[in-house]
Amino acid sequence: MEPSAFCSISTFTCHHELFGLLLSISIYHPGAKVYLMVDTKTHDAINSFTPKLNLKIKWFIELDKYTGLNRVQMSELNIWEEFQMMKPVILRKTLLKEADAIFLDSDIVLLDKINDIDTSKDLGVSPQFITNYHVKKTGYYNGGVVWTKNKLVPDKWIHYTKTSRYFDQASIEDLVKEFSYFEFGENYNLQCWRYYLSNESSEQIGKHITSRPNDKLYYKNKPLKFIHTHFLDKRFNTFNSHIIKHLQHAKMYKILLIIDRIINNKWVIRTPKQPLGGIWRHTNDSYRELLILIHYNNKDVEVIPSENIGHIWLTQNILLYDRPTLEWYDNTAKSSQLLLLGNGSIEKEGRIIKNNNTKVVPWIFWPRKPMVLEKILKDNGILSFEERTCNSIFIGNFENPVQQKFRNNTNWSSVIEEFHCTKGSQHKFTHKEYLMKLRSARFGLCLRGYGSKCHREVELMSMGTVPIVTPEVSIKSYDDPPIENVHYITAQNPVELKQKLTNIDKGKWTEMSINCHEWYMRNVHSKNTWNTTLDCIFNS
Repeated sequence: MEPSAFCSISTFTCHHELFGLLLSISIYHPGAKVYLMVDTKTHDAINSFTPKLNLKIKWFIELDKYTGLNRVQMSELNIWEEFQMMKPVILRKTLLKEADAIFLDSDIVLLDKINDIDTSKDLGVSPQFITNYHVKKTGYYNGGVVWTKNKLVPDKWIHYTKTSRYFDQASIEDLVKEFSYFEFGENYNLQCWRYYLSNESSEQIGKHITSRPNDKLYYKNKPLKFIHTHFLDKRFNTFNSHIIKHLQHAKMYKILLIIDRIINNKWVIRTPKQPLGGIWRHTNDSYRELLILIHYNNKDVEVIPSENIGHIWLTQNILLYDRPTLEWYDNTAKSSQLLLLGNGSIEKEGRIIKNNNTKVVPWIFWPRKPMVLEKILKDNGILSFEERTCNSIFIGNFENPVQQKFRNNTNWSSVIEEFHCTKGSQHKFTHKEYLMKLRSARFGLCLRGYGSKCHREVELMSMGTVPIVTPEVSIKSYDDPPIENVHYITAQNPVELKQKLTNIDKGKWTEMSINCHEWYMRNVHSKNTWNTTLDCIFNS
């Protein structure tokens, strides 16, 4: 059985670890109820972080007294034991609403679903699996993992701690004498202390940990459910490195991303530092420009231009692929554990990537110049049906044979009211003029460019201009794919397009225009697109 609810405590000193715990719970127990006792700074920080957690969180802001204090400082003030007693207090509060609950320390990261709860018992406890010498000092059970369904347990825990030889931990030995209980197995709660203080050597403990590619970690051939460690504590570097090595081998990119988030207390994106030569040259527009806005709008995102890389990386495992085709899909890209495909089709390019044993998921796409576009939206908004002076528009050019093939092979100008398709790199309009013209039209023609997606599709939708999607354009390979006749229409040829445009009245167009703009704001605008990206990763 799974627990009915989770609970934990944290002050701002450990808020980065608490966020890691919550992210991991949201992966293995999406939508779970979580009761948290924290200080104000922790509450405010976590509510400002990305992504918005897929959890039902109940906050108790009752720990401001302990803000800014670590264990040593609390011990000097004789309030460490008092602070530890907040564990049974939050358990008590949780049990007032829930049938049962598991308390987890904030420095825990789940690696699998917790599903071995023996609900026939009153209590679930976690042995430390350490030497008898250390058991006598600190207790047989770990105080960071306690499950119960009995509402008497929290108050009894507080009571027994008053005479405990080691704070809240050794007192659990008294609880198991009074209540029926089960013990979590060795594959639960793998603490850093077990690695260093077990009857077995660290080397032997390390051998018990195994992993399988594209699967998970195991402890003595049972799924390892969660780890319990401080990733920023140098005392545990050997243990942490061993765990990370196995996570890499298992390709558990979500957990590796969470650990990276804990270590850095932010999401760190590395982009290629320009200028670079050859095919790696980039003008830092498109998604790379959008990243600047993402950083500006999300205080927990850091974008770092880095030497000696050609791709955009989130950790060393997740590739944010922003190139138009697979010409840039090199051996480094093939080493990624997850590739988010911006341009291209998940059916075509995605299949090639999958055949190289890389997990690939459809992602988003973006405007050519996000800063210009977002300023236009902020300053001008979108236009109504009556305010638009042009019914249909296409503005584009072709700079290479691939673009020419797709943009100059059909007489679309015969049905598009304002049609501009020029040859060469010289554009007929400034980028602002181009976007303002898209904004003034009701419909916009989409012709494939060098890649099967074009900036134009999302630029049109941003302005509430309904895209006309032609056969070669990839419109379905998005994490949140636009829907035909809701966000766009299709046309195989000019004759079909003319008929479709005739049949769309003001009411239908207005509905589609609103849908387009909302889709853009939700998926691509810099205030929301990072949440979309993280959801894309954690839901993959």
